[in-house]
Amino acid sequence: MPRLAVMPLGDSITHGAGSSNGAGYRDDLWSQLAPHTGNLDFVGSLRNGKLSDPDHEGHWGWKIGGLSANIDRWLPAAKPNTVLLHIGTNDMHDDYQVDTAPRRLGELVDKITSAAPDMTVLVSSLVPSADAGTQQRIEKFNAVIPQLVAERQAKGRHVGFVDMGAVTTQDLDDDLHPKDSGYVKMADAFSNGVARAAADGWIKQRVDIKPGTPSRKAPPGDYRVDINGDGKADYLVVQSNGVVNAWINNGGTNHGGWTEYGTFATGVGEPGDKVRFADINADGKADYLTLQDNGVVNAWINNGGTNHGGWTEYGTFATGVGEPGDKVRFADINARDGKADYLTLQDNGVVNAWINNGGTNHGGWSEQGTFATGVGEPGTKVRI
Repeated sequence: MPRLAVMPLGDSITHGAGSSNGAGYRDDLWSQLAPHTGNLDFVGSLRNGKLSDPDHEGHWGWKIGGLSANIDRWLPAAKPNTVLLHIGTNDMHDDYQVDTAPRRLGELVDKITSAAPDMTVLVSSLVPSADAGTQQRIEKFNAVIPQLVAERQAKGRHVGFVDMGAVTTQDLDDDLHPKDSGYVKMADAFSNGVARAAADGWIKQRVDIKPGTPSRKAPPGDYRVDINGDGKADYLVVQSNGVVNAWINNGGTNHGGWTEYGTFATGVGEPGDKVRFADINADGKADYLTLQDNGVVNAWINNGGTNHGGWTEYGTFATGVGEPGDKVRFADINARDGKADYLTLQDNGVVNAWINNGGTNHGGWSEQGTFATGVGEPGTKVRI
Protein backbone atom coordinates (compact mmCIF):
# COMPACT_ATOMS: atom_id res chain seq x y z
CA MET A 1 0.00 0.00 0.00
CA PRO A 2 1.49 3.37 -0.97
CA ARG A 3 -0.16 5.10 2.01
CA LEU A 4 -1.61 3.68 5.21
CA ALA A 5 -3.05 6.20 7.69
CA VAL A 6 -4.28 4.33 10.75
CA MET A 7 -6.39 5.71 13.59
CA PRO A 8 -6.18 3.47 16.69
CA LEU A 9 -9.53 4.26 18.34
CA GLY A 10 -10.70 3.20 21.78
CA ASP A 11 -10.07 3.61 25.49
CA SER A 12 -7.13 3.01 27.86
CA ILE A 13 -6.34 -0.30 26.15
CA THR A 14 -5.72 1.59 22.92
CA HIS A 15 -3.81 4.14 24.97
CA GLY A 16 -1.53 1.36 26.20
CA ALA A 17 -2.31 0.91 29.91
CA GLY A 18 -0.41 -2.04 31.36
CA SER A 19 2.28 -2.17 28.68
CA SER A 20 5.95 -1.67 29.52
CA ASN A 21 6.43 1.03 26.90
CA GLY A 22 3.08 2.81 27.28
CA ALA A 23 2.14 2.11 23.67
CA GLY A 24 0.12 -1.08 24.04
CA TYR A 25 -0.48 -2.89 20.76
CA ARG A 26 0.52 0.13 18.68
CA ASP A 27 4.28 -0.47 18.87
CA ASP A 28 4.19 -4.06 17.60
CA LEU A 29 1.54 -3.17 15.04
CA TRP A 30 3.75 -0.41 13.64
CA SER A 31 6.60 -2.90 13.20
CA GLN A 32 4.32 -5.34 11.40
CA LEU A 33 2.72 -2.80 9.06
CA ALA A 34 5.77 -0.69 8.16
CA PRO A 35 7.29 -3.17 5.64
CA HIS A 36 4.04 -3.22 3.64
CA THR A 37 3.59 0.48 2.92
CA GLY A 38 5.71 3.33 1.66
CA ASN A 39 4.00 5.79 4.00
CA LEU A 40 2.75 4.56 7.38
CA ASP A 41 1.09 7.15 9.60
CA PHE A 42 -0.67 6.61 12.91
CA VAL A 43 -3.11 9.49 13.42
CA GLY A 44 -5.16 10.97 16.23
CA SER A 45 -5.30 13.87 18.68
CA LEU A 46 -3.39 12.08 21.48
CA ARG A 47 0.30 11.15 21.66
CA ASN A 48 1.96 8.76 24.09
CA GLY A 49 4.12 5.66 24.24
CA LYS A 50 7.59 4.77 23.05
CA LEU A 51 7.20 4.12 19.33
CA SER A 52 8.02 5.80 16.05
CA ASP A 53 4.62 7.44 15.69
CA PRO A 54 2.67 7.78 18.98
CA ASP A 55 -0.53 9.40 17.60
CA HIS A 56 -3.83 7.73 18.51
CA GLU A 57 -7.38 8.21 19.84
CA GLY A 58 -7.24 5.97 22.92
CA HIS A 59 -9.12 7.86 25.65
CA TRP A 60 -8.59 6.62 29.18
CA GLY A 61 -11.83 5.55 30.88
CA TRP A 62 -14.10 6.42 27.96
CA LYS A 63 -17.16 4.48 26.91
CA ILE A 64 -18.75 4.05 23.48
CA GLY A 65 -20.71 7.27 23.86
CA GLY A 66 -17.58 9.33 24.40
CA LEU A 67 -16.16 8.27 21.07
CA SER A 68 -19.47 8.83 19.29
CA ALA A 69 -19.69 12.36 20.64
CA ASN A 70 -16.28 13.31 19.26
CA ILE A 71 -15.63 11.19 16.17
CA ASP A 72 -17.14 13.80 13.82
CA ARG A 73 -14.33 16.24 14.64
CA TRP A 74 -11.51 13.69 15.01
CA LEU A 75 -11.89 12.18 11.55
CA PRO A 76 -11.58 15.37 9.45
CA ALA A 77 -8.65 16.53 11.58
CA ALA A 78 -6.67 13.27 11.38
CA LYS A 79 -7.65 12.08 7.87
CA PRO A 80 -7.18 8.31 8.35
CA ASN A 81 -7.97 5.74 5.69
CA THR A 82 -8.21 2.91 8.25
CA VAL A 83 -9.77 2.92 11.72
CA LEU A 84 -8.97 0.22 14.30
CA LEU A 85 -11.78 0.13 16.86
CA HIS A 86 -11.64 -1.57 20.27
CA ILE A 87 -14.28 -0.06 22.57
CA GLY A 88 -16.84 -1.18 25.14
CA THR A 89 -14.62 -2.43 27.96
CA ASN A 90 -15.62 0.41 30.30
CA ASP A 91 -19.29 -0.02 29.42
CA MET A 92 -19.01 -3.69 30.39
CA HIS A 93 -16.89 -3.11 33.49
CA ASP A 94 -19.22 -0.40 34.83
CA ASP A 95 -22.33 -2.38 33.84
CA TYR A 96 -23.35 0.71 31.92
CA GLN A 97 -26.44 0.28 29.72
CA VAL A 98 -25.11 -3.11 28.63
CA ASP A 99 -28.24 -4.07 26.70
CA THR A 100 -27.88 -1.07 24.39
CA ALA A 101 -24.10 -1.36 23.97
CA PRO A 102 -24.22 -3.29 20.66
CA ARG A 103 -26.62 -0.74 19.20
CA ARG A 104 -24.43 2.11 20.37
CA LEU A 105 -21.36 0.43 18.89
CA GLY A 106 -23.17 0.06 15.58
CA GLU A 107 -24.18 3.71 15.65
CA LEU A 108 -20.54 4.68 16.20
CA VAL A 109 -19.45 2.63 13.19
CA ASP A 110 -22.26 4.16 11.15
CA LYS A 111 -21.14 7.66 12.10
CA ILE A 112 -17.68 6.86 10.78
CA THR A 113 -18.85 5.33 7.51
CA SER A 114 -21.47 8.01 6.96
CA ALA A 115 -18.81 10.70 7.28
CA ALA A 116 -16.40 8.68 5.13
CA PRO A 117 -18.09 5.97 3.01
CA ASP A 118 -14.73 4.69 1.70
CA MET A 119 -13.22 4.36 5.18
CA THR A 120 -12.01 0.93 6.28
CA VAL A 121 -13.21 0.24 9.83
CA LEU A 122 -11.92 -2.85 11.61
CA VAL A 123 -14.05 -3.60 14.68
CA SER A 124 -12.51 -5.93 17.22
CA SER A 125 -14.01 -8.08 19.91
CA LEU A 126 -13.03 -7.07 23.43
CA VAL A 127 -10.11 -8.65 25.21
CA PRO A 128 -11.16 -10.63 28.29
CA SER A 129 -11.46 -9.45 31.87
CA ALA A 130 -10.29 -11.17 35.04
CA ASP A 131 -13.43 -9.90 36.81
CA ALA A 132 -16.14 -12.56 36.56
CA GLY A 133 -19.10 -10.20 36.17
CA THR A 134 -17.33 -8.05 33.62
CA GLN A 135 -16.28 -11.12 31.67
CA GLN A 136 -19.86 -12.41 31.45
CA ARG A 137 -20.94 -9.10 29.99
CA ILE A 138 -17.97 -9.03 27.61
CA GLU A 139 -18.82 -12.50 26.29
CA LYS A 140 -22.40 -11.46 25.60
CA PHE A 141 -21.23 -8.27 23.89
CA ASN A 142 -18.58 -10.01 21.81
CA ALA A 143 -21.08 -12.58 20.56
CA VAL A 144 -23.06 -9.98 18.61
CA ILE A 145 -20.18 -8.02 17.06
CA PRO A 146 -19.69 -10.34 14.03
CA GLN A 147 -23.35 -9.95 13.06
CA LEU A 148 -23.13 -6.19 13.55
CA VAL A 149 -20.16 -6.13 11.17
CA ALA A 150 -21.81 -8.48 8.65
CA GLU A 151 -24.88 -6.25 8.42
CA ARG A 152 -22.72 -3.29 7.45
CA GLN A 153 -20.68 -5.30 4.97
CA ALA A 154 -23.94 -6.32 3.31
CA LYS A 155 -24.63 -2.62 2.74
CA GLY A 156 -21.30 -2.25 0.94
CA ARG A 157 -19.37 -0.69 3.80
CA HIS A 158 -15.71 -1.59 4.35
CA VAL A 159 -16.31 -2.84 7.90
CA GLY A 160 -14.35 -5.89 9.06
CA PHE A 161 -14.28 -8.00 12.20
CA VAL A 162 -11.08 -8.63 14.17
CA ASP A 163 -11.15 -11.48 16.66
CA MET A 164 -9.19 -10.88 19.88
CA GLY A 165 -9.88 -14.42 21.08
CA ALA A 166 -6.17 -15.26 21.27
CA VAL A 167 -5.81 -12.91 24.25
CA THR A 168 -6.49 -14.76 27.52
CA THR A 169 -6.63 -13.76 31.17
CA GLN A 170 -3.05 -14.99 31.44
CA ASP A 171 -2.14 -12.05 29.20
CA LEU A 172 -3.63 -9.44 31.55
CA ASP A 173 -1.77 -6.97 33.74
CA ASP A 174 -4.84 -6.34 35.91
CA ASP A 175 -8.59 -6.97 35.66
CA LEU A 176 -8.92 -5.19 32.31
CA HIS A 177 -5.64 -4.25 30.66
CA PRO A 178 -3.29 -6.58 28.78
CA LYS A 179 0.37 -6.84 29.59
CA ASP A 180 2.97 -6.99 26.83
CA SER A 181 2.13 -10.57 25.77
CA GLY A 182 -1.52 -9.61 25.33
CA TYR A 183 -0.69 -6.51 23.36
CA VAL A 184 1.49 -8.55 21.00
CA LYS A 185 -1.54 -10.76 20.30
CA MET A 186 -3.71 -7.69 19.74
CA ALA A 187 -1.15 -6.34 17.27
CA ASP A 188 -1.14 -9.67 15.42
CA ALA A 189 -4.94 -9.64 15.18
CA PHE A 190 -5.13 -6.06 13.90
CA SER A 191 -2.25 -6.66 11.47
CA ASN A 192 -4.06 -9.65 9.99
CA GLY A 193 -7.22 -7.58 9.75
CA VAL A 194 -5.42 -4.84 7.84
CA ALA A 195 -3.86 -7.44 5.52
CA ARG A 196 -7.28 -8.92 4.71
CA ALA A 197 -8.75 -5.48 4.06
CA ALA A 198 -5.84 -4.59 1.76
CA ALA A 199 -6.15 -7.87 -0.13
CA ASP A 200 -9.87 -7.18 -0.63
CA GLY A 201 -9.05 -3.77 -2.09
CA TRP A 202 -10.79 -1.87 0.68
CA ILE A 203 -8.04 0.51 1.71
CA LYS A 204 -7.96 3.68 -0.36
CA GLN A 205 -4.95 5.99 -0.30
CA ARG A 206 -7.14 9.02 0.23
CA VAL A 207 -10.56 8.93 1.79
CA ASP A 208 -12.99 11.82 1.49
CA ILE A 209 -14.26 12.76 4.95
CA LYS A 210 -17.22 15.07 5.39
CA PRO A 211 -16.66 17.88 7.88
CA GLY A 212 -18.50 17.36 11.13
CA THR A 213 -21.90 18.97 11.45
CA PRO A 214 -21.86 21.59 14.20
CA SER A 215 -23.96 20.19 17.01
CA ARG A 216 -26.58 22.20 18.86
CA LYS A 217 -25.44 21.65 22.40
CA ALA A 218 -27.55 22.49 25.38
CA PRO A 219 -26.15 25.24 27.60
CA PRO A 220 -24.29 24.11 30.71
CA GLY A 221 -27.33 24.73 32.91
CA ASP A 222 -25.33 25.61 36.03
CA TYR A 223 -27.08 24.26 39.09
CA ARG A 224 -26.46 27.20 41.40
CA VAL A 225 -25.15 30.73 40.88
CA ASP A 226 -26.00 32.07 44.34
CA ILE A 227 -22.55 33.19 45.44
CA ASN A 228 -23.39 34.60 48.89
CA GLY A 229 -25.85 32.01 50.18
CA ASP A 230 -28.92 34.24 50.44
CA GLY A 231 -31.01 31.92 48.26
CA LYS A 232 -31.11 34.23 45.25
CA ALA A 233 -29.35 33.72 41.92
CA ASP A 234 -26.73 36.39 41.30
CA TYR A 235 -25.51 37.83 37.98
CA LEU A 236 -22.15 36.44 36.86
CA VAL A 237 -19.95 37.18 33.86
CA VAL A 238 -17.32 34.56 32.97
CA GLN A 239 -14.39 35.79 30.92
CA SER A 240 -12.54 33.70 28.33
CA ASN A 241 -9.65 33.24 30.79
CA GLY A 242 -11.91 31.91 33.56
CA VAL A 243 -12.13 35.15 35.55
CA VAL A 244 -15.61 35.72 37.00
CA ASN A 245 -17.17 39.07 37.89
CA ALA A 246 -20.37 39.23 39.94
CA TRP A 247 -23.27 41.45 40.89
CA ILE A 248 -25.35 40.53 43.97
CA ASN A 249 -29.08 40.18 43.41
CA ASN A 250 -31.04 42.43 45.80
CA GLY A 251 -34.22 41.82 43.85
CA GLY A 252 -33.05 42.91 40.42
CA THR A 253 -33.76 45.94 38.28
CA ASN A 254 -36.72 47.94 39.66
CA HIS A 255 -37.14 45.36 42.44
CA GLY A 256 -34.31 46.18 44.82
CA GLY A 257 -31.45 46.48 42.37
CA TRP A 258 -27.93 45.08 42.34
CA THR A 259 -24.70 45.42 44.31
CA GLU A 260 -21.44 45.19 42.39
CA TYR A 261 -19.31 42.46 43.94
CA GLY A 262 -16.27 42.91 41.73
CA THR A 263 -14.05 39.95 40.85
CA PHE A 264 -15.60 36.83 42.33
CA ALA A 265 -12.87 34.49 40.99
CA THR A 266 -9.51 35.24 39.37
CA GLY A 267 -9.49 31.90 37.54
CA VAL A 268 -7.31 28.82 37.83
CA GLY A 269 -5.63 28.78 34.43
CA GLU A 270 -8.54 27.08 32.64
CA PRO A 271 -10.55 28.79 29.87
CA GLY A 272 -13.95 30.19 30.68
CA ASP A 273 -15.82 27.62 28.62
CA LYS A 274 -14.72 24.97 31.11
CA VAL A 275 -16.02 26.85 34.16
CA ARG A 276 -19.22 25.69 35.89
CA PHE A 277 -20.98 26.57 39.13
CA ALA A 278 -22.60 24.24 41.63
CA ASP A 279 -22.92 23.97 45.39
CA ILE A 280 -21.02 20.77 46.09
CA ASN A 281 -20.79 21.00 49.90
CA ALA A 282 -24.33 22.16 50.81
CA ASP A 283 -23.38 25.51 52.33
CA GLY A 284 -25.77 27.33 50.00
CA LYS A 285 -23.04 29.04 47.99
CA ALA A 286 -21.96 28.37 44.42
CA ASP A 287 -18.56 26.73 44.18
CA TYR A 288 -16.17 27.10 41.24
CA LEU A 289 -15.77 24.00 39.06
CA THR A 290 -13.74 23.23 35.96
CA LEU A 291 -15.13 20.53 33.69
CA GLN A 292 -12.65 18.79 31.38
CA ASP A 293 -13.38 17.20 27.99
CA ASN A 294 -13.21 13.72 29.58
CA GLY A 295 -15.76 14.58 32.29
CA VAL A 296 -13.25 15.10 35.10
CA VAL A 297 -14.28 17.90 37.48
CA ASN A 298 -11.98 19.91 39.74
CA ALA A 299 -13.44 22.20 42.39
CA TRP A 300 -12.68 25.20 44.56
CA ILE A 301 -14.93 25.86 47.59
CA ASN A 302 -16.44 29.31 47.82
CA ASN A 303 -15.62 30.92 51.16
CA GLY A 304 -16.86 34.24 49.87
CA GLY A 305 -14.72 34.49 46.77
CA THR A 306 -11.79 36.71 45.84
CA ASN A 307 -11.37 39.58 48.35
CA HIS A 308 -14.47 38.36 50.23
CA GLY A 309 -13.17 35.32 52.12
CA GLY A 310 -11.34 33.54 49.33
CA TRP A 311 -11.33 29.96 48.11
CA THR A 312 -10.31 26.51 49.33
CA GLU A 313 -8.95 24.09 46.74
CA TYR A 314 -11.00 20.87 46.82
CA GLY A 315 -9.01 18.94 44.23
CA THR A 316 -10.68 16.42 41.96
CA PHE A 317 -14.39 16.43 42.71
CA ALA A 318 -15.24 13.77 40.10
CA THR A 319 -13.03 11.50 38.03
CA GLY A 320 -15.68 11.11 35.32
CA VAL A 321 -17.71 8.14 34.18
CA GLY A 322 -16.36 7.67 30.67
CA GLU A 323 -18.66 10.25 29.09
CA PRO A 324 -17.39 13.48 27.48
CA GLY A 325 -17.63 16.70 29.42
CA ASP A 326 -20.25 18.21 27.13
CA LYS A 327 -22.72 15.63 28.42
CA VAL A 328 -22.13 16.41 32.10
CA ARG A 329 -24.67 18.42 34.14
CA PHE A 330 -25.01 19.24 37.83
CA ALA A 331 -28.20 19.25 39.90
CA ASP A 332 -29.33 18.25 43.37
CA ILE A 333 -31.73 15.48 42.41
CA ASN A 334 -32.47 13.99 45.86
CA ALA A 335 -33.25 17.21 47.82
CA ARG A 336 -32.04 15.60 51.03
CA ASP A 337 -28.49 16.88 51.25
CA GLY A 338 -28.40 20.17 49.36
CA LYS A 339 -25.41 19.03 47.30
CA ALA A 340 -25.10 19.07 43.52
CA ASP A 341 -25.04 15.58 42.01
CA TYR A 342 -23.26 14.47 38.82
CA LEU A 343 -25.48 13.80 35.79
CA THR A 344 -24.87 12.76 32.20
CA LEU A 345 -27.35 13.84 29.53
CA GLN A 346 -27.43 11.70 26.40
CA ASP A 347 -28.38 12.81 22.90
CA ASN A 348 -31.73 11.00 23.23
CA GLY A 349 -32.61 12.79 26.48
CA VAL A 350 -31.72 9.94 28.83
CA VAL A 351 -30.15 11.13 32.09
CA ASN A 352 -27.95 9.00 34.34
CA ALA A 353 -26.95 10.17 37.81
CA TRP A 354 -24.37 9.68 40.52
CA ILE A 355 -25.23 10.96 44.02
CA ASN A 356 -22.68 13.26 45.64
CA ASN A 357 -21.62 11.88 49.02
CA GLY A 358 -18.79 14.37 49.16
CA GLY A 359 -17.10 13.57 45.87
CA THR A 360 -13.86 11.83 45.02
CA ASN A 361 -11.63 11.46 48.11
CA HIS A 362 -14.25 13.30 50.20
CA GLY A 363 -16.93 10.65 50.70
CA GLY A 364 -17.29 9.37 47.16
CA TRP A 365 -20.30 8.75 44.94
CA SER A 366 -23.32 6.42 44.79
CA GLU A 367 -24.51 5.33 41.36
CA GLN A 368 -28.19 6.22 40.97
CA GLY A 369 -28.54 4.65 37.53
CA THR A 370 -31.03 6.06 35.05
CA PHE A 371 -32.59 9.20 36.52
CA ALA A 372 -34.77 9.85 33.45
CA THR A 373 -35.51 7.67 30.43
CA GLY A 374 -36.41 10.64 28.25
CA VAL A 375 -39.68 11.63 26.61
CA GLY A 376 -38.75 11.28 22.95
CA GLU A 377 -37.11 14.71 22.73
CA PRO A 378 -33.40 15.18 21.95
CA GLY A 379 -30.95 16.03 24.70
CA THR A 380 -30.41 19.52 23.29
CA LYS A 381 -33.91 20.40 24.47
CA VAL A 382 -33.53 19.00 28.01
CA ARG A 383 -32.87 21.17 31.06
CA ILE A 384 -32.48 20.08 34.67
